[in-house]
Formats: sequence, structure tokens, C-alpha cells
Amino acid sequence: MKSEKLYPKIINFIKSKGFKELSLNPVINIKYIRDEKLKKYLFTFKDNKTNTTFALRPDLSLMSLIEFSKTKNKQKSKIFYSGESYRKNKNINSQIGFEIYNSNKKEDETEIINISAKIFENVIGKKGDISLGNIELFYSIIRQLGLPKRWEERLIFSRYNKKYFKEILERLETNKSLDENIELDKKFYIKMKKFDPNHIIANRTVKEILERFEEKIYFQPKPLNGKRSVKIIKEFLKIKCPIEKAPLILSNFFKKNKLNIHISKDYFPIKKNKIGNLIVKYNSAEVPEVEIYDGLVFSIRTKKSKNNNRSIIGGTFNSLSDSLGLRKINATGSAIYLNK
Repeated sequence: MKSEKLYPKIINFIKSKGFKELSLNPVINIKYIRDEKLKKYLFTFKDNKTNTTFALRPDLSLMSLIEFSKTKNKQKSKIFYSGESYRKNKNINSQIGFEIYNSNKKEDETEIINISAKIFENVIGKKGDISLGNIELFYSIIRQLGLPKRWEERLIFSRYNKKYFKEILERLETNKSLDENIELDKKFYIKMKKFDPNHIIANRTVKEILERFEEKIYFQPKPLNGKRSVKIIKEFLKIKCPIEKAPLILSNFFKKNKLNIHISKDYFPIKKNKIGNLIVKYNSAEVPEVEIYDGLVFSIRTKKSKNNNRSIIGGTFNSLSDSLGLRKINATGSAIYLNK
């Protein structure tokens, strides 16, 4: 079935579940784009009157949060949106999303996943798998490995960038410096010692740049046991299992590696291995393409990769509003992508 015919069926189904439509702006102020990887693919233009740079919206979930924040609504709200998103590295994405804002219960995550599963199976008409994970578990592991702060932050920051994340793991495993161009930086450091400390370079004073470099080189300790840390991270990211077995398998993994993390039986919003004809699996390596989620993450795709142009991706993003400078909004939601 073509995307144009799917649109009204999906929207009518979402409406029947109590979600209200939210209109979205077609452009976004690029100050809200924090994902460095995404910035490369924006269609941008500048408003000379206000000296502000805007972009065609690259993702509708982000736009939805920004628009909802303007309503000042602090009550639990179920909204949906639809439209197109634009990126230079992709075809035009037709996107339908539905979200629960001011969410504070795990039942909301369960509702989002169940509705997503029904849309995928009954409206899109495909068999597939639900892959479910939680980014918080990865963050918790990193913070318990006893790594220097800079290594912790770099591992967490690079999680969405597979190539860079792999490089950081290799450096940690072989006890190499975290920064590749450290010797070149030292040469610049020696030269800059002769500069006026109040001189501005790239929005920082020379004094600030020198202090930052000194902190990086002389005061930040190297990891004591990089090989062990990498071994734990890699083993964790290989964990895949039926969702019913996930709490026990994860708890045993954390216990074996002496990590103070315990997974209760009701940790995940879905506890059964099937929703309709869809198989529910836990996957520690589940990471959405869009860097907005901070807890639950899930995706629903057909088993044949050729048909993955129609997929559903979702999760929880409670800290995104804070990072954008908006009022605090806990949120969980799902986005349906129907590529043209």
C-alpha cells in the first residue's frame, strides 16, 4: 500500500486512542539542533533582519516538543503530528508521530509501544520484530567502571556515532591518549603561552584555552584498567534475548562484573515475548538514529531489510527539554516513517 493511502488510516487509528493533533512549524531555529551529526545534513537559511539561522525541520519529534512547550500545559497530554522532514542525506521522510507529554508512569511507555505494534501489524500490514532497549543501562555501566571523567563523558557522548564510539573503545583498550592530536596541541600550547591571556580565539580567551589544555594533559588521569572496561562494554552490547528473559540475564551480567545494577522483573514496559504477531526482543545495542532519547528506546521493523523504509522508532526523552533550554517536560513517544 502506498504511503499516501496509509496516512489517513494511521492518523484515524491514533485519533481513536485519544491523541489530539498539534500543528508544527516547517522551520526550526538551529540553536535547538544539538546533534552534531545531524547538523551536517540541514537545509539552512539566514534571516538577515534578526541575524538568526533557520533550517527546514530535520525531525518532527523535536519540533513537536518545542511547539508543545509553548502551550504552558503542565497536564498529561496525548498529542500527534504529521508531515515531512528534510535532510540532505535522505529522501523526504513522511513522518507521523504520537507522544504523551508530562508523562510520569511506565504505563505510558507500555501504551506507546502497544499502539505502535498495532499500527505496524494492522495498518501497515507487516510482520516483524520489536527491538527494545534502555540507554540508561549503558550510562549506568559507564559510570560504574571507575573511568576518569573525560573518558566517561566521551563514551556517553559518542554512543550515537558508531564509528567514533568504536575508535574511543580502541583507544581505551590500548591505553592510548583520548585525543589523537595531542602532540600537535602541545606545539600550539607552547606558542600560545606567549599570547595576551585576554585575547579572544574562537569565543574563548587564551587563558581559558590554556587552562583547558592543562586540565586535559596534566591533571586528568589515564584509565587504570581500560581492557577490563572495554571487555564489559562490548559484552553488554552483545546481549540480545527474548524480553521475558532480559531482567534475569542482565542482572546476572551485572553481578558477574561486580556492577551495582539490578533489573527488577517489571523494569521493562513490555514483559511478554509477543504482541500480536510481533516478536519482542531485548537488544542492548538498540540506539535510534535520532539523538533525542535518554531512557527506553525501541524500533519495529520488518524482518526483510529491503522493506525497512517503513519503520517505527520510539522511546522516552525526559531530559531533552532541559537540554534545549525549555521548561521541564517528561515525554515518551513514537514516530512512524513512511519514505516516499
